[in-house]
Amino acid sequence: MTSNTPPAAGDGSRPGILLYGMYALNGQPNKAPTVRITLMTAALARQIHTERITGGRFGRFWSALRWLAGGGAGRVGAVYVESATTSAMPTDLLFLAWMRLRGKPVGVYFRDAYQLFRHDYPRTRRSQVLADWLWRLTTPVLARLATRRFAPSAGLAAALKLGNAVVLPPGTQPDDPDLGAGAEPLVAYVGNYGWADGFDVLLAAMAIVVQSWPEARLRAVGPAMSEAESAALPAYVEVRHSGRDGVTEALRDARVCVIPRPITAYTNLAMPIKLWDYLSLGKPVVATAATETERVLTESGAGITTPATPEGLAAGLLPLLQDRAVAQKLAVASSRFARSSGSTWDDRARTVLATLGLAGTAGD
Repeated sequence: MTSNTPPAAGDGSRPGILLYGMYALNGQPNKAPTVRITLMTAALARQIHTERITGGRFGRFWSALRWLAGGGAGRVGAVYVESATTSAMPTDLLFLAWMRLRGKPVGVYFRDAYQLFRHDYPRTRRSQVLADWLWRLTTPVLARLATRRFAPSAGLAAALKLGNAVVLPPGTQPDDPDLGAGAEPLVAYVGNYGWADGFDVLLAAMAIVVQSWPEARLRAVGPAMSEAESAALPAYVEVRHSGRDGVTEALRDARVCVIPRPITAYTNLAMPIKLWDYLSLGKPVVATAATETERVLTESGAGITTPATPEGLAAGLLPLLQDRAVAQKLAVASSRFARSSGSTWDDRARTVLATLGLAGTAGD
């Protein structure tokens, strides 16, 4: 439930930071929240003594009690919270209130707000009604407990009414291999296979692409697919079941990576981690023109944005599949951006530390 770095720096002269993650980290992190917690922990630990409490709803409560009993509060100077997509537990709020009483600054990262966009993401289960109500009840309390608030984009901070929020998008990993644009006309997609990720639109786009460029193929990297679902796919679509540890190899020979999300009021505010992963690997990107995604690709020069239609996606993919030189120009820009100052997970950690009044290592 917990994964705490040893308090080797706990001589009291330089307090560390506690990362409080509202998710269980079991095995390889494969979902966006656990990936972000893992990478942010590593980035903080490179700069300051870092301890971490994670776990499921009740597991992290017992972990927090053990941590407090072991004198954890005396080893850290601040708390950084990676909040849950769902509601915080009362025990989370009590723990953070106690840390505030101990004089520790508390920074909370607010991950998303699907609950505010139910016209785009309707409830499909009765339990979601209660879950949404709890989220609406606990989120303002969590915001009031925070001395500083973080959000992945200014738009999401505004939607949540987080005053003076610090924008904290995902980061790149400069140590990832620079793969460039692959030699084969292969499109790579990483994610789930539902409508909310745009996989159906991508399949329709690939049907258009293959009509003009029969050599084109699609590799979908994600969860296991049933035999029936896999058998229903066209021959030019390959499904590769892989966790995060296999993504680099799965993308190595891809010409271009794609993000086919529908454009909604929510996706305009969201910041997909997979975009930053693609950039880290030096891949050109074709993505639907959701506001924040388009901003990053325009700033970096690493890709093309399109309408969220099969025809739009196909029009963005074809030039890169037909001419590797065009794709490679975008790949060079992608790699440059990923390795530039201000883009990395270490930069995100420095922002957290500076905002919470803690000093990192030399070279910050």
